[in-house]
Amino acid sequence: MEKTRAFAEFETFYGLFRPLTAYGRMYRESRRFLTDAAELKAEYDLTSAMTVFLSGQQHKADKLRFHLGNIPAVELQTEALNSTAGLFLARKFLANTSGIFKLLPAAMRAKFGARWTSDELLALLNKGGSGEAFHIADAYSAELAAERAAIAGRDRELKALREKKLKALKELWGLDFTDRDFLVIDEKTAARINGAPELFLEPFDGTHVTVKPVYGADYMEAAAERDRRRGAEQELEAAAVKKLAADVAAERKNIEAYAAAVEKIDIAAERARLAAELKLVRPVIHKYPSPIRLAKARFLPLESRLAAAGLKYTPLSAVFTRRVNILHGSNMGGKTVALKTLAFMQLAAQSGFFTPAASFETCLFDGLAFIGGAEMETAGGLSSFGLEMNDFAAAHERLKSSNTLLLMDEFARTTNSEEAVALLSAILEDLGTRNGAFAFLATHFSGLRAGKGTASFKMRGFDTAAFNEYFSGKPACSLDEKLKMINRFMRYELLEGAVGGEARDAIKIAGILGVARGIIKKAQEFMEEK
Repeated sequence: MEKTRAFAEFETFYGLFRPLTAYGRMYRESRRFLTDAAELKAEYDLTSAMTVFLSGQQHKADKLRFHLGNIPAVELQTEALNSTAGLFLARKFLANTSGIFKLLPAAMRAKFGARWTSDELLALLNKGGSGEAFHIADAYSAELAAERAAIAGRDRELKALREKKLKALKELWGLDFTDRDFLVIDEKTAARINGAPELFLEPFDGTHVTVKPVYGADYMEAAAERDRRRGAEQELEAAAVKKLAADVAAERKNIEAYAAAVEKIDIAAERARLAAELKLVRPVIHKYPSPIRLAKARFLPLESRLAAAGLKYTPLSAVFTRRVNILHGSNMGGKTVALKTLAFMQLAAQSGFFTPAASFETCLFDGLAFIGGAEMETAGGLSSFGLEMNDFAAAHERLKSSNTLLLMDEFARTTNSEEAVALLSAILEDLGTRNGAFAFLATHFSGLRAGKGTASFKMRGFDTAAFNEYFSGKPACSLDEKLKMINRFMRYELLEGAVGGEARDAIKIAGILGVARGIIKKAQEFMEEK
C-alpha cells in the first residue's frame, strides 16, 4: 500500500503501538498492510486470546511484560556466539523465553507456536551465572577448574613471598612499600641504600630517586609459572566457549522458532494492551465487495485533541452499502473527519489492530488512497490541483488490477466550480463502472451527476435554533469560546439520502468567528436573492 501524505495521523495511533522485544519492534517498523484474509484472521485470533488471558490477571500481565522487556535479540552466527557476550545474550534470551512460555496455558502456547524443548541447554548456560551475569565457570571443564586452582595456589605463594620481602625491606632500610609498587625518595636517602641488591633505583627528577623492591629468583620463577598457567587457562576458557557456542548453534532451529513465537506474543500482548486502554473492538472482515458498517467509530487523534481542549467528540455511525458515496456538507461540518475516520478504521483493521468503535464491519482492500484535503502539499512544481490529479491518476490506474478504498476530500476544490462539477461528475460516473473501486467523495459542490449506484449523504450541520437560543444576549467571547460554541452546536451525524443542496452553514460560522454583522447580513440577503 502506498503511504500517502494523508495517512500521517494514523502514525499517531501507530506510535502508541510499542512492542517490547527487538522482534516486535522489527514487526512494527515493517508497517504491514495485510491483504490476506486468513493471515488477518490469525492475527486477530492471537490478540483475542491474549486479551482474554490478560483480563483480570494483572500479576501475570506484569510478569509477561517483565520477561518481554528483558529479551535481547540473539545472534546465532558463529562469530557472535563464540564469546562470553554472545553466550550471555543467548542465555538471557532462553531464560526469559522460558519464563514467558511457562506463564501461558497450554492452549495459548499452541496458538503461538510456543513449544519449549531447551531445558538442558538453559541449565548448561545457567552454570555460568544468572540474571545479568555470565562467565565461564569451573563447572564447564575439570581441566579448567584444576588450572584455576593451581593459579590460585601460585597467587598465594606470590603474596607470601611479597609480604616476606617487604617486611624485610622495612626492617632493614625503613622503607614501607605497603600497597605501593615503588617509592620516591630524596638523594640523601638514596645514597645510603645505593648498591643494596634487594633494591632497584633510577632517577625521578633532579633531586629525587625512584626505588623499587627486587623480589628475587623465587618470586620471579613463581610469577613466570603463574603467567604460563594463566595462558593455559585462557586456552581452556576459549575451548569451553567454543563448545558452548556449538551447543547453542546446534539448537538454532529451536531458537529461531522461539524468536518467532516471542514476536507473536509480544505483538499480541501490545495489541491487547491498546484494545483495553482505548476500548477497541475486533473488526468483522467480509469478502470484497461488501457493505461498510460503522457504529460509534472514533478517529482517535481528533478525539484526543478535543478531550484536551474540553470539547465534545461525536463518533461516526453509518452504513455504506454502495461502492460510490458522496458526502455533502459545509466547511467545519465534519466531512473530512468522516473520511479520516473511515481511513483510520480501515488502516487499523488491515494492520492487524482492533478498532475504536462499538462495531466495525468492512471488507479487505488491496490498497487505500486518500486524495485531497487541507493537508495536501505541493511537490515538484505541481499546484494543489495538479498534485490531486496526479494522485488520482495513479489510484485510477491501480483499479485495473486491484481493488482500492478511494477517499477524496474536497477534490478539485482549487479550480473553478463549473469545471470542478463537470470533472467530479465524470469521475463519479466512471468509478461506478469499476468493480475495484469503493469510493467516497466529500464535497461542498452541488449539482453533481452520478450513476444510479451512487449513494448520497449529508452532514446534519449547524443547529441554528439551539445556537440562537443559547447565544441570545450573550456577550462577546474569545476565539476558544467561539470554537467551543461551533463544536457544541454543530451536529456531526451523517444522514443518508441527501441530494446535496447548497451548504448553508458557512455564513453562520463566519458570523460566530467575528466577521462584521453588516457583511453577514448582506451575505444572507444575497443568498435569499439567489
